[in-house]
Amino acid sequence: MSDTFWKPSDEQLRTILLLEVVGLLHDLGKLSNGFIKRVAEDRPANFRYDYELLADPNMVFPQMEKSISKHTNTMQKRANDANRDAPFKDRPDMTRYFQSHSLQGWDEQQYNLAELLLITEPKYVGINWSQILGKSMEPAKLIGRLHGVAHYEKEEAEKDQYKQPFADTWATSPFGVENHIPVDTPGVDLTVALTTLPLHDISKILTDKRRDWLAVIRKLMAKGIAETQRPTNEVSLWDWGYTVATMTKGAAAWIFKNGWPAALDDIPYRTLRINLNRLERYIRSEKISDALGVRQTLEEAFKRVRTLLEETYALANRFYHDETGDYYLFPDLYSEDEMTALRDAIQEQFPSDLCPQVHLGERVTAGELDSKSTSYAPQAVRRLVAEPREQALREDAVRSDNNLYLFEEEWSEGRPENAEICTVCGVRPVGYPRQGTAPGVERELARWATQEKAKQRNVCRVCLDRRGRRAQEWVTGDQRGTIWTDEVADDNGRLALFIGKLGLEGWLDGTLLSTIKVTGSTTKKPSPARLYRIAETARSFWRQVTDEIAPKTVGRRLFRLALYPHATSLLDLGDYHTYELNVDGFVLSVVWDKPNGRFLSVENLAYFASRRGVGQNELAGLLQGQTFNILEPSAFQQPGQVLNTVQIERVEKLGGYQPAIPLLAEPGVCMILVPADKVLDLARTVKREYERQMGRVRDRLPLYMGLVFCPRRTPIRAVLEAGRSMLNMAGGEQWKDWRLKDKSPNPGECELVFENGITWRVPILAGDCKTRDKWYPRLYQGFVQRDAKPTLVTELQINPPKGGPNPLWRVWVRPSRFDFEFLDTTGRRFEICYGKDGRRPRRTRPFYLEDMDRLDVLWKLMRCLATSQRHQVIRAIETTRETWYGRNDGNQAQSDDVLWQFVADTLAGATWPKEQPWTSIHSEWQEKLIVAGVSGELADLAELHMEILKE
Repeated sequence: MSDTFWKPSDEQLRTILLLEVVGLLHDLGKLSNGFIKRVAEDRPANFRYDYELLADPNMVFPQMEKSISKHTNTMQKRANDANRDAPFKDRPDMTRYFQSHSLQGWDEQQYNLAELLLITEPKYVGINWSQILGKSMEPAKLIGRLHGVAHYEKEEAEKDQYKQPFADTWATSPFGVENHIPVDTPGVDLTVALTTLPLHDISKILTDKRRDWLAVIRKLMAKGIAETQRPTNEVSLWDWGYTVATMTKGAAAWIFKNGWPAALDDIPYRTLRINLNRLERYIRSEKISDALGVRQTLEEAFKRVRTLLEETYALANRFYHDETGDYYLFPDLYSEDEMTALRDAIQEQFPSDLCPQVHLGERVTAGELDSKSTSYAPQAVRRLVAEPREQALREDAVRSDNNLYLFEEEWSEGRPENAEICTVCGVRPVGYPRQGTAPGVERELARWATQEKAKQRNVCRVCLDRRGRRAQEWVTGDQRGTIWTDEVADDNGRLALFIGKLGLEGWLDGTLLSTIKVTGSTTKKPSPARLYRIAETARSFWRQVTDEIAPKTVGRRLFRLALYPHATSLLDLGDYHTYELNVDGFVLSVVWDKPNGRFLSVENLAYFASRRGVGQNELAGLLQGQTFNILEPSAFQQPGQVLNTVQIERVEKLGGYQPAIPLLAEPGVCMILVPADKVLDLARTVKREYERQMGRVRDRLPLYMGLVFCPRRTPIRAVLEAGRSMLNMAGGEQWKDWRLKDKSPNPGECELVFENGITWRVPILAGDCKTRDKWYPRLYQGFVQRDAKPTLVTELQINPPKGGPNPLWRVWVRPSRFDFEFLDTTGRRFEICYGKDGRRPRRTRPFYLEDMDRLDVLWKLMRCLATSQRHQVIRAIETTRETWYGRNDGNQAQSDDVLWQFVADTLAGATWPKEQPWTSIHSEWQEKLIVAGVSGELADLAELHMEILKE
């Protein structure tokens, strides 16, 4: 590894890491019931709480005389007042813990954490502490200045106008949904969180346990809130503290190299981005096991880089990360040569076929991020995340298979004789490395990743190892989840890829914060803490989908089978490799668990049993005592080859599992493999949760959902490529002008009815169900979007039913959309493409997200018809349309009165059941059925429910 770039000394590294702690905890006093009561609208007149006093000033500054410093004198006076509370009184051991950790600053002075934490407030930055304490207190001044830079979200509001009651205080998300903050609640309130913080373990920040310690701190600090007054109550104490800590870390490293700056506002940062398109790498995999192996390898590599930058060198913290890579708030330290050396050090943490791009973003100073600074630049905040991410998205993906000269060694001595190229990585020879030719590589491989086994699977040993390691972890783990697509498949042998995307454009650069009013003339401004909060809120939404909603929706399969063969010593099988057992002409997917001498079933046993024509519970008895052929796994249109025969001596039932495989859960993107028959329920639940969490800003934070259905043995490459295409359904023109037909303000929500048939129910009350939300539920209304003004939903103008629409009353939205496709062949994925308007060549696709509710009702009505009747009705409508207009009719058919009447007559003439005659359907829904038939939506519904889901 190159050593040609500057790194902190051991003493400097210790100081930087401890200053990170000070930045993180500098406002810890707000993690208390006392702070909430202090700023509450119903605060008792005689109540005082000094949340700034994180340590007892009498113990920290025992040598101070009252006449020397009014600042420390005030601290001591407040601390000694029995009628005033403070954090150090809520937790008496804090002072001792903070005093027990000291550091040496760049000014060669010694400081303990307690004295620094007492004077990190911005009001102390300009004080000459050398005359008072005999030392400059520059580390505290640095944090005090960065305190203001990281979060200037306390926009001026009318005094006390939006304060909250002590027992009814709520924190909000960046998108307006509120959660109650518990106070004076035994066991769960804020003061309990303060007293349970692991402050006795602060020294872990200096060890390899740093990340574990921070995880505990994060969980507890996230309960607190930086500001209680609405609507600036969205930044948690963790968001606030971590942002200050991140800026402090980079600044401290810069000062150690360059010295104390003439002005703290001039401290420079640059975003270090480490980019590798993860989805693009997953797509190159033929099997899910290969994609998961690549994911694990990348996660481990990015983790090593994080350790390198955050701990080994203590230069920067990761500030943002998603499917494009990791982004660090980095000090502007290095020359071009030094940056090249750092880039090499980072890339050395990755395998050669998964090497990322490493770049520094544009320079931004602390002052440019602060609206109160003379050097403030309103667009500077874009340089933190938005611009570096946009640059990453514009870059072409690095393809190692176009740079095979980088793998000369692999194709010389390491190449087995006559070896072809690996079918997974596309850069190494099959079977590489040849036994004994690359000791360094072989040391990293599992012993079962042999040259012979790799040749059998047409992969290199490195990819075989990645594939097998993931399987080994699954076999030796609790097995409550799955990593096998055959297990995910439903009872018809089909699975689905759920794709979700949040349209965060305009949020990650802070632009859309201007739509949130603070007062009549003041809007929210972007800040580093707010951008961090937005990204992490979006990430937590998708984590909720993968960790809670999806498992609950798909449920659990009843059991797996463990098959114990006779004479296992005679079986020459790869450890943790997948095979197939030929059971009377039907193949059962299994994985070989060599340490336990057994095969584990890895497919949906209900589907396997249905093919055999037996019950699922009969399988154990059916398989026990039988002799079967062992086959290499078959692939898409490729049958497996017989390897051996085996007699099953004993069969056991094992516990159940959840049939879902999460692939991505980043702020903007989510992908999960689930059973095909469960994915519609998942989509509906995600839609409801989106409306709950983001309903107030749904006009400018769209949700795009796509469903890719496929047979269970479809190459994962084709499935992921289809999913990637669906991420583009937003199109190029994002803002659409809708016309408001009607609005109905209800007690808790405002119903908006648009002329396109879409209805929104927008929440208009805050979390307490009493306070009117004046800040979030606003829509752009005006002639053009760029000049439109955010208007409260209750004040939107309605287009009159007569006299024509008023062009000034257009409502501008970024529509949410929904789409699906069935990959009956892998080539079908190429039909998923979207124009600039977000439309596909298929006339009905994609749908508006809100159409899901309407389509569900339409299909519920159509299900009243017998299956044959449904087929006949829809076939008659589609055949007539194609005869009259061809397959690509544009919108001509929808304006044809004759076709309209034909569809109406066809539906009315169908054989409806006695309990649900056509005339019993409300006229509104009769018309919607006719419109769906004319537009082709009924054909889409039939494809989805009858052909794909086989209802």
